Amino acid sequence: MKEVKLVRITTIVDNSIWKENLASSWGLSFYVRIFSDNEKHTILMDTSGSFQTLLGNASKLGLNISEVEAIFISHWHKDHWGALTQVLSLLKPPVSVYVPSENSSGIRKIERAGGDPVICYKSIEFINGVMSTGEVPSGLSEHSLLVNVKDKGLIVLTGCSHPGLANVLKHAQKVSGVNKIYAVIGGFHISSMGEGIRVGDFLRELDVKLVSPCHCTSNDAKQGIEKILEQKYVKNGSGKIVSIG
Repeated sequence: MKEVKLVRITTIVDNSIWKENLASSWGLSFYVRIFSDNEKHTILMDTSGSFQTLLGNASKLGLNISEVEAIFISHWHKDHWGALTQVLSLLKPPVSVYVPSENSSGIRKIERAGGDPVICYKSIEFINGVMSTGEVPSGLSEHSLLVNVKDKGLIVLTGCSHPGLANVLKHAQKVSGVNKIYAVIGGFHISSMGEGIRVGDFLRELDVKLVSPCHCTSNDAKQGIEKILEQKYVKNGSGKIVSIG
């Protein structure tokens, strides 16, 4: 997997609010900017289910949605792709939309809105240094977004981690060929402090430097993770910006 120099991840929509005057909504959306020597790219990972929240927060954050050149949908739950067709209406077609699996209704809606669906059954490096994990084996089809930052390692962005975070990260290492995981950001799909402690222990064993759970990670689980990882834990919410590189 190739490398990028810098990635800047802005949480546009989350259940919680990081920056005052922004809105929250049950769901998730990341505005991901990739910088390399001679190029830069903008990816929208998930759209949340509320177009109003996404557009309002993006405006207040100074983010130009029209600059998005690719959309990455982690899985087919409405709180992750519900606003997709409205977002596509703001973009110049065709826009590649990376999805984890076949969904006949979803695919038709994407195509009617001017999107070009790309089904990521297997891993694919669709921008230099940026990869879909492909489907992570589980009962629910989901893929995660990987960015390989020079001198850092993998940044793993998860939607809900339905296959289990440990399985997602092991799969990410396998398909990318990059063993070092520098950061994990997104939904972890855990609810208890005990689960948070167990996840924190696993991430500590991997020597992950930055962990920022959000969306479907309960407050109790976040507390468990923070208890183990201490300063490596980074609070998230609408308006949070993480730059790595």
